[in-house]
Amino acid sequence: MRTRYRSFFWPAVLILIGIIALLANIGVISTDRLSMLADLWPLILVVVGLELIARRALHGANADLAAVLIVLIAVGGAVVYVAVAPNPDTSHTLDTSAAVGSLNSASLEIDAGAANITVTGASLEGDLYRAHIQYSGGKPDVSIDRSTGDLTISEGNNTFGLFASHRFTLDLQINSSVAWKIATNSGAATDVYKLADINVRELSVDTGASREEITLGKPSGIVPVTINGGALTVHLHRPAGVPAAVTVSGGAVSLEGDGQQRHGFGSQNWTSPGFEGARDAYKVEVDGGACTVTMDTTAAAA
Repeated sequence: MRTRYRSFFWPAVLILIGIIALLANIGVISTDRLSMLADLWPLILVVVGLELIARRALHGANADLAAVLIVLIAVGGAVVYVAVAPNPDTSHTLDTSAAVGSLNSASLEIDAGAANITVTGASLEGDLYRAHIQYSGGKPDVSIDRSTGDLTISEGNNTFGLFASHRFTLDLQINSSVAWKIATNSGAATDVYKLADINVRELSVDTGASREEITLGKPSGIVPVTINGGALTVHLHRPAGVPAAVTVSGGAVSLEGDGQQRHGFGSQNWTSPGFEGARDAYKVEVDGGACTVTMDTTAAAA
């Protein structure tokens, strides 16, 4: 007689939900951690697969015992995960700074996923930078190499909650008496760069779908500004009288330079009067999918 397959998985799911609800009701775990159960959906596939393997390799009571052990281990692991794993939805803050010392030039690299980033030049009374970060998930990594002036700010990795969304908001002030190279790598982002008081030697942004608001000061030399991404909206502002050239490549392109509009597919270019032969100017290259780019001499709104 053929033995009917009996899965212990769904009864175990009910037991798991009951245990976690009970722990939440009696205050052992906080209710805001219940959403972490959604992270465990791949465990369904793992447990069902292991049950099938156990029942094919074993028979009778041994198969039932192996299936029960698999389910009990999975339930125990799920309870521990919800109870003690870092909650990716919990918001935290991090404030950090470092002394400028003898540095007269520095570089900044920001690595993040979906993010809101604001970088502002300021007089910091002896500090190289001051960062205020609001985040969920793993703690961000902020490091500086004093010998080179390389400042790196990275969104924290979280080995838990692989399918959870993380928040990362960076408000960064950088010392305006120092010359800076700035590079940002991000996913979907909203970035604001208030660099009117900064000697920017280079600015590069690699991103996904993003909005970039960039205010620049007086350049020293030909300063490259490169922006690569998907769907891009880029607004650039520079002081009056500063020469600039903008090249935009991609799919559907909209480019406006000092009121002169260009639209099309593929590539569009604009050059301000005085750029050819200028010693101090901005050379901007934007490459993406659908791109909307403006360059003007009007300060960005506060």
